[in-house]
Amino acid sequence: MEGCKYVTAEIYEKVRAYREEFHRYPERAWTEYRTSWRIAKRLRQLGFEVFVGEDVCGVNARMGVPSPEWLRPYEERARDEGMPPDILEKMRGGHTGVVGVLRGCLEESKKRAPVVAFRFDIDALPITEEQTAYNAQYRSIYDGVMHACGHDGHAAVGLGVAEVLSRYRMEWRGEVRLIFQPAEEGCHGAAAIVEKGWLDGVDTLLSGHIGIGCRHLGEISACTKGFLATTKLDFYFRGKSAHAGKAPEKGRNALLSAARFTVDAYGLVDGRDDVKLNVGKFVSGSGRNIIAADAHLEAETRGITQLKNHELREKMIEVARRAGQLYGVSVDVEIIGEAGTAGSSPGLVKRCSACAANMGIAGMFQEEADFGASEDVTIMMERVQSQGGEAAFFMFGTPLKAEHHHGAFDFDEEVLEIMTEFYVRFLLG
Repeated sequence: MEGCKYVTAEIYEKVRAYREEFHRYPERAWTEYRTSWRIAKRLRQLGFEVFVGEDVCGVNARMGVPSPEWLRPYEERARDEGMPPDILEKMRGGHTGVVGVLRGCLEESKKRAPVVAFRFDIDALPITEEQTAYNAQYRSIYDGVMHACGHDGHAAVGLGVAEVLSRYRMEWRGEVRLIFQPAEEGCHGAAAIVEKGWLDGVDTLLSGHIGIGCRHLGEISACTKGFLATTKLDFYFRGKSAHAGKAPEKGRNALLSAARFTVDAYGLVDGRDDVKLNVGKFVSGSGRNIIAADAHLEAETRGITQLKNHELREKMIEVARRAGQLYGVSVDVEIIGEAGTAGSSPGLVKRCSACAANMGIAGMFQEEADFGASEDVTIMMERVQSQGGEAAFFMFGTPLKAEHHHGAFDFDEEVLEIMTEFYVRFLLG
């Protein structure tokens, strides 16, 4: 890109290489062992103070963490792929994610040095990647797991920012925290980062997303509205098995109860545009001639305000209980993820607009945009803003090969150059 001042061709090629490596080795929420290790290793080489394991996420605030038994094969895989034993031991049990801290060397004034944080999410999705011509060099090597939302690009940009800041350390003052967050999909991870204190004392927080809302290279939109509050829920219906032909009446059909719940739940949002819900996964039964004893559903609610989301969540839980009572089935509900609403700080957006102007893309910068989805970065933004700081979230434009969360998703890698330059321009000017 002609407007790049800090992201040289050499750095851009490094960022592309980071992205393609992360894409080849995608890891789902709380299993980002290899990804975290590779990020931590490079940050240390660049002179950052690096934090991993329980130093990154507050243990009590992590949500949706799988059992140790479920995590163990992923830990063993990371070990087999070269992850050092001492680093693996710190991350064992799903303690993934990385924070890198660097302090500038510009002469301090009497004024308190600013603390700037950048947040990058790093997890992938349970999607099988399609074989296409464009991804032949970096297609996922793990069956059923894919970076189908651009988080591989976000993580790569984080390392690109680190590359630039380490080279220009003598030209800026203050502290920079690069937060590589695990478990954004499902909104599991941000609250744990906040609980650990990484947003405390932060004056400015910047984050963003590739491809959502913008489809032209150079477009940057500040998300001032449209963050939907959300709750992620797991429903467990527990009944009793029986012979489906000989004595079905002696069973309690968990599948039937869960199906009734699913249909009734969608009736809660018919004709409404202020709330949304989805049942995205439904697993039940063990055979065609057996009354299903169990059903497990993964679902979510969303609302344009936290109150509306809360109301929908409670109604959805009530519908589940009612469906359980109807068929004599017990129902347990587990909340495994949450995010709130937020908006970018107007003053910070104005300052970032100047960065875009200096890059020669002023006409492609939008100061007000609707995000139209959910993101647990809102928890971080709220924390910073509640302390008197400023936070902003941006959408970075790129053409897409397919939509987000699709098996053929991919983006134009030039957006990585633009995103990295935009972030470092904010700090370095």
